Amino acid sequence: MRVIRKAEPAGERVLALGTFDGVHLGHKALLDAGKQYAQQHGILLRACSFDRHPLEVIRPEIAPKLLTAPEEKEEWMERFGADELQLLHFDRKTADMEPEDFLRMLRETVTLRAVVAGWNYTFGRGGKGNAELLLKDGKEHAYDVLIIPPVRTERQEIISSTMIRGKLLEGRIEEAGTMMGHPYEIRGKVTEGKHMGKNIGVPTANVEADPRKQLPAFGVYPCRVITAAGVLPAVVNIGVQPTLPSGKVTVEAHILEGEPELYGQEIRLIPGDRIRTEIKFSSVEALTAQIRKDQEAATAWLARACAAE
Repeated sequence: MRVIRKAEPAGERVLALGTFDGVHLGHKALLDAGKQYAQQHGILLRACSFDRHPLEVIRPEIAPKLLTAPEEKEEWMERFGADELQLLHFDRKTADMEPEDFLRMLRETVTLRAVVAGWNYTFGRGGKGNAELLLKDGKEHAYDVLIIPPVRTERQEIISSTMIRGKLLEGRIEEAGTMMGHPYEIRGKVTEGKHMGKNIGVPTANVEADPRKQLPAFGVYPCRVITAAGVLPAVVNIGVQPTLPSGKVTVEAHILEGEPELYGQEIRLIPGDRIRTEIKFSSVEALTAQIRKDQEAATAWLARACAAE
């Protein structure tokens, strides 16, 4: 998939519009509709998004962390059918653009054959642009507009990036992954830590996660660690290590089988639901005893997960 970061003229395209944070099942429905239209007409599907979450510019104090880091987002957009991904630069000038001017910019960039957008997609200054305006503009400028209705869970909840983020902050990783249509994961390089885990007989890999990434609730999780050499079972602690504090939020994975050398490697963590919250123990001995229980719980979860596959 080609990623476009600067405006360049192009021929006929179907444009899929959205923030696409998490690239969840609602986004997949949108991309599926766009891909079907594009294939029927023999043209390319271009997903059109921004190079950052708009709230980072509009209201940075409430801007959310990202469900998918940029490289993850690109991978899942391609897997879900996009031929191209255009990342428009979002700054104050973009935020202040009138909805009609935003649509004019899109029409000047490509020959619009169709636009696909979600039922609640908004654009332009103050979010004044909506599905109604898209339909009107499409009629005036001779392109089709496909508005995709919400996708719901089995409990009839509307799937959204906000809802998925909420599940992560409750430690309900598997439910978040179901809504995304793919596993939630944390990527990063293994960096040198303080070796506190090794000192108590539980060596860990300190994963330097993207600071923009939405981490789950603090606590302990069963986990699959994906490395260049294969998949390793692990238990991961996310938090501030209250018993042996490091002074920052850390993501530390303890491999359950062997002690592979992972320093300097880029790895991926795919956690399951939280085993327990992060708590402060009265002693290192109490912490170590609990870690053994966490290892047992993680091993049991991994065994169930393997059996279900």
